Amino acid sequence: MSDSEYDNNAEKDGPKPYPQYATPEPAFKPRRIDLVGLELPNISNVDDMKDDEGDIRYEVIEEPQYHVTRALFIGNLRRPINASHFQEHLRKLANDNKDIHVRIDRAWLTRLRTHAIVLVNTEEGAKYLRSQLNGSIYPDEEEDARLREEFENHEIERFEEETKRFEEESERLSGEGKDSLQPPHEPREFITDRIPLYVEYIPVKAINQWTFEEDRGPRDGKWKLEYVNRNDELVASHTLLNGEYIPRYIPPRHGGRRFGGPPRGYDRHRDGPDSYRRRGPEPRRTDSYVPGRSGRSEEPRRTDSYVPGSARYRSRSRSRSRSPTRF
Repeated sequence: MSDSEYDNNAEKDGPKPYPQYATPEPAFKPRRIDLVGLELPNISNVDDMKDDEGDIRYEVIEEPQYHVTRALFIGNLRRPINASHFQEHLRKLANDNKDIHVRIDRAWLTRLRTHAIVLVNTEEGAKYLRSQLNGSIYPDEEEDARLREEFENHEIERFEEETKRFEEESERLSGEGKDSLQPPHEPREFITDRIPLYVEYIPVKAINQWTFEEDRGPRDGKWKLEYVNRNDELVASHTLLNGEYIPRYIPPRHGGRRFGGPPRGYDRHRDGPDSYRRRGPEPRRTDSYVPGRSGRSEEPRRTDSYVPGSARYRSRSRSRSRSPTRF
């Protein structure tokens, strides 16, 4: 296109709309700092910032172990991490694919920011997302620089608050009580080791159970994804490596007499509220480990994505939480 043609087109542009009809510019939203992602476990035992002791490191492999599903497990994440930016990173990867429609239906990040569980709208979308994430480094240099600034500012604020409390307590106490006070810890240096991400497929129906167990389980719990061969099938297993307390997950009830709901055809307006009564009280939520109970095992506790020995699953030819063993 020549300059004259460009100028002619520019002159034909209509007048700008009145301010009251113009599309308002999006309001600037300041970046929300993820304070949980900046936390480190044992502040009194380290002078600088290193990988958390005992963090799980998965070996990155190109070919997946499990069969393709819509659910992805993303391991080898390391703090500091901003949860909002992590979700934006996933959405950007999904939007970059112009060939297929990829939508992130759910993105969950563990409290310790060591792994994530992501649900994609289709299996094809999950395959694409795994191809982009597996073996990649997150976050990039620009995001890492922002995290460095947030971390250092957070450390300075923490040090100033601890110093203020220490001085106030020192003035209030005297003698032995004053000597027992712990002095504030100097701000730590931002040092972290970003390692390639490990991305693997997991059964979709295990998502609610696994996220429930981690959210309600031990606050410092370290969970590991494992694949176990059982009866020539590969089963995805959720293992707690430290502690024994695993909250018991009870799937939500559905309607119908079989699941404890009203019978088919029941109408509360036609039949009246008292024409149907539940058979017995609602079941109490209990934990899979009761403190003080005998027979506790020192081995890591596992929760599989299916219910062993349940007649409800026994009648099925194949549970979708299992995958044929690959040789």
